[in-house]
Amino acid sequence: MKKEMHIRAGVLTTDAASARLSAPIVCDDGRRRELWYSLPAEHADWFAADRADGFVVGLLLQAMGRNEDIITEAAMSSRLWHSLSQFYIPMMTQAFPNLHPIVIRPPALTTETKPADGVATGFSGGIDSFAAVVQHFAQEKSPEHRVTQFLFHNVGSHGNHDPEADRRLFRQRYELTQPFVKEIGMPTVAVDSNLAYVFPIEFMKMHHALNSSVLLVLQNKFRRYFYASTYKYADCHVAPVKDIAYLDPMALHLLSTEGLDCVSTGGQMSRVEKTKLVAAYEPSRRYLNVCVDAAFEGRNCSVCFKCRRTMLTLELLGLDHLYRQVFDFEKFVGVRRRYLKEIILHYPRSFEQEIAEELFATRSRAWRWLIKTGGWIRKHRQYKKK
Repeated sequence: MKKEMHIRAGVLTTDAASARLSAPIVCDDGRRRELWYSLPAEHADWFAADRADGFVVGLLLQAMGRNEDIITEAAMSSRLWHSLSQFYIPMMTQAFPNLHPIVIRPPALTTETKPADGVATGFSGGIDSFAAVVQHFAQEKSPEHRVTQFLFHNVGSHGNHDPEADRRLFRQRYELTQPFVKEIGMPTVAVDSNLAYVFPIEFMKMHHALNSSVLLVLQNKFRRYFYASTYKYADCHVAPVKDIAYLDPMALHLLSTEGLDCVSTGGQMSRVEKTKLVAAYEPSRRYLNVCVDAAFEGRNCSVCFKCRRTMLTLELLGLDHLYRQVFDFEKFVGVRRRYLKEIILHYPRSFEQEIAEELFATRSRAWRWLIKTGGWIRKHRQYKKK
């Protein structure tokens, strides 16, 4: 008999400081778990407590990994249930061979929409999120599509092993975004959750589902969600991958409901093109934050892989002088030579390949030869390993 994951009906509780929507999770292993989402008490009415949509999407990939059908006590959006069952689940099994096809069984389906008026995007201060801000706020011409709210989620990107330390980093990073959001007058809400701890997660293989689950539990407030995706369309595909972002343009819209439109944005540009776009937006020169090193408490270390990538791109674009306030370019000198080797010996479909082809190969015939040779060497090494 197939194992099952039962998601009980959501319960909304509030106190003076916060509102929490929680649902008990019961599996065949006998352990009783609880999944919750929390935000400031004044936004309690944002929670859609009458449906299971957010809980299902938040736990779907974990359930597929455990090979457990999902049984919900609350109703689900008809559109979401159909998209997950017919398209999203088969897509995920093709991308991640360790996942199993499962069945989602809600007691009822609903086409009811909420009186939502918000347009949200997440904001972390990185290149992808700043590009979304420029496109869908600073330069957006359509009021219907213009972002009205930033959200900042704690669903795994700040860590998923030590709740206390991860939550501390979550709060530190949130505070670092506040000078920028106050400068542009954007309402911003931090949403906390224990989603990263209910079952083990692999954030890089789950992040768009984990983040979208937040919007799905907040359907009373939001009608559109712009998810800042990572890769350009030409590099996206449905095949075994290590990062679910390669599937964003095909998968994000499948997490929509009758009243919430989930949109993948950013794939229309390469990382180099995004960096140019962001650099033209003056506030980014004071607030750009790309670092992944938790030891720097949300500030740029200037040596991690994301800092290296961004700093070299800015340098090659001739824009590094604009970002001296947020990066330490003297520190970068110590790792620059090693990173140039990574550029030359780039992996296919990597950001290093983009930098090589868009910024180096255009400089001279010698650089084109070097980049082409480096790509061949990397490919040959991979072939030999097989």
